[in-house]
Amino acid sequence: MLADIFTPELFASAIRLATPIGLTAIGAAICERSGVVNIALEGFMLMASFAGVATTLLVGNAWIGILAAMLSAMVLAAIHAWASINLRADQVISGTAINILALGLTGYLMETIFGHPGTTEQIPRDVAIGPLFGFLPKATGTGFFARVYNFIDVAFLSFTPLVYVGMFSAVFFTWALFRTKWGLRVRALGEHPRAAGTVGISVLRGRWWAVLFSGAMAGLAGANLAIEQVGSFTEGMTNARGFIALAANIFGRWIPGGGYLASLLFGFADALQLKLQIFSGVFKIPPQFFLMLPYILTVIVLAGAVGKAVAPAAIGKPYKERG
Repeated sequence: MLADIFTPELFASAIRLATPIGLTAIGAAICERSGVVNIALEGFMLMASFAGVATTLLVGNAWIGILAAMLSAMVLAAIHAWASINLRADQVISGTAINILALGLTGYLMETIFGHPGTTEQIPRDVAIGPLFGFLPKATGTGFFARVYNFIDVAFLSFTPLVYVGMFSAVFFTWALFRTKWGLRVRALGEHPRAAGTVGISVLRGRWWAVLFSGAMAGLAGANLAIEQVGSFTEGMTNARGFIALAANIFGRWIPGGGYLASLLFGFADALQLKLQIFSGVFKIPPQFFLMLPYILTVIVLAGAVGKAVAPAAIGKPYKERG
């Protein structure tokens, strides 16, 4: 039974499902390290998912669709930055408003552009993005090395490009945050912005770039979900992944790599519940119970992380430059 559940496909599915959460969590870590609360990530992802699929269907190029997804999310990020940084509005309220805006706007554009609510048509096979290492041959035979090669091929080499972008980003931005002058400045913005401003760092500009970066990463997440994984857009398809990314960021202690590793935990829970639904008759448990697993895990993680993970000192606090 366990061998039927814990297969290479399960681990591959976990990484694949974790990618939208992980990409968004990386952006959230940089954004909130700069001192800006960003709960608008759900709206960024949803808008990016729609823009990416709509552009891909319009121009017939998925890479242009990914670019459109990033730009659309960055437009919403700019609205959030302007409201929370320049106008010094409540950052939670600003993010909530953007989430509501994205939900309504994608529904409106869906009916305006495609003429109906619900789901778009599927991205054509010749336009869709395939696995990055799909050209590698499959091992034949049942020997040890053939089994190992096929396990590695399925579990680690079967992904589309943005999955590897997420892995690389987790490592690179963790290194950059703690080992470069840029990273030191970002952390200073969230810990002691007044001191950062005193030594000549533009707090407002730095926070603006951090919020836009979170929008770009959420845009990649939306593109991965809609273009690479599903191949179409459905209203509300992000299904709270933006909020789960926030939980992953907190659980990862506002470290890009930590947030990505936490997202793997959520991805594994999601992949496991999909697998367990197949065996629901064996366990004599309603399949709806397994659907709750990722969200139950989110609550447990947040309950365990609250009070233990120390947030940046100036997070959520508006800043006004002197003079």
